Amino acid sequence: MSDHHEIERTFTVDSRTTMPDLAGVGAVASVGPPDVVDLEAAYLDTADLALVRAGITLRRRSGGGDEGWHLKLPVGAGRDEVHQPLGEPEEPAPDALRDLVRAYTGGQDLGVVATISTRRTTTALLGDDGAVLAEVCDDEVTGRLPDGPTMSWREWEVELVDGDVDLLDLITDELAEEGVVPARTQRKIEAVLGDRLHEPARPRHPLIAYLADQVDDLRTQDVAVRRGDLRGVHQARVACRRMRAALAAYRPLVETEATEPVREELRWLGHALSDTRDAVVARELLMTALDAEDPALVHGPVRERIDSTYEHRTRAGIAAAVQVLDGERYAALLEELRALVEEPPLRLEEAPSEKAMEAAWHEVRKAAKRLRYAAEVARPGLGKPAKQLAERAKEATQVLGERQDTVVAREHLLALADDAGTAGEPTFTYGLLHARQEALQVELAYRAWETLDMLKSGTRIAGVAVRLK
Repeated sequence: MSDHHEIERTFTVDSRTTMPDLAGVGAVASVGPPDVVDLEAAYLDTADLALVRAGITLRRRSGGGDEGWHLKLPVGAGRDEVHQPLGEPEEPAPDALRDLVRAYTGGQDLGVVATISTRRTTTALLGDDGAVLAEVCDDEVTGRLPDGPTMSWREWEVELVDGDVDLLDLITDELAEEGVVPARTQRKIEAVLGDRLHEPARPRHPLIAYLADQVDDLRTQDVAVRRGDLRGVHQARVACRRMRAALAAYRPLVETEATEPVREELRWLGHALSDTRDAVVARELLMTALDAEDPALVHGPVRERIDSTYEHRTRAGIAAAVQVLDGERYAALLEELRALVEEPPLRLEEAPSEKAMEAAWHEVRKAAKRLRYAAEVARPGLGKPAKQLAERAKEATQVLGERQDTVVAREHLLALADDAGTAGEPTFTYGLLHARQEALQVELAYRAWETLDMLKSGTRIAGVAVRLK
């Protein structure tokens, strides 16, 4: 199994559009000769298109120099493309690829959801030294659904090779001067699926929207862990902690008979992944301590032993983590989280009024202020833990204050709109500003939860410091 990171951009063109000469754009010195290939790809997904909705592509492609099974995973500014050999024509998707996306498929069957044929004309954009900076693909595309019509179109793709994103931006600007703009749909499979890919509405309730984001992040980190990324273990545990904290803080709004078992399972998962994380932290701590030590006092291959010991433990930890993620208990937890987001057990009839919620937020802000001042008092005795706690409490207070400002601003905008309406003046702008402030309030609420989560961690650390004193 091999993989590489791709950064590309797709552009909309018609049959009459001519490719401009890109020599001289940025570091491009010349353009290589065209190379024409015919590509045939079958795209696989679940019945509910779980992979495509998550930005993931799984396909079996023949033709060209990279034919085989391709799994494309969104990572950073681009996508990681994982390759496996083709095998026999009727063979199912390789287990290694299916396992990577198990958090999204949930064990569902994968079937062909679309096939796409492409006649691709590729030209290389070369630097002064002959290095390939990017490849420009002129694609004539035909897409077919198993039970739907056939559609055809033309598009250009520019994929970076040894070039950087700045070059991609310069090429985009150059094409824009010719009337060529980035496509609304950056993936061929999305264009073929069309209305079938209708996105479900984002949860309106802030708690459920927050949980949905964390479930998405947990799935993303699941893939990272399976690919051996140690950061994925830590981030998966962070997602678990955030969901547990949110469900605990909002107990009055949910049916705890449904949410408390989920919290306990999230606790289990975080603990089950802790051994891998502990090995990484131990290695970093020991290496930092060794780097600070007087070299004259370092006897023997200490660094090499630390490296070999914790490399082995890390590999074993990753294997153990994957075993947890392959288990039925984790699969059941993912299903419970999906149900929690799609059918939230909210106590809507007992939900507090907006006024009561604002009063609660105000109380949280006052409590954060008190904690900040208490930490400042304790700083001479506790040192760094108290300083960090005070800083985190200050940050939480600031975010909560900014959120409260949006509430006040909306009240003033309503009053101004009433006065303007009475005077016969247009009120559109006041409504627009009100909507902006409302959106900002939601954004700040998410930030508030993040800062409060950090504040909770800081409180625990300071508590340990007090006990050690």
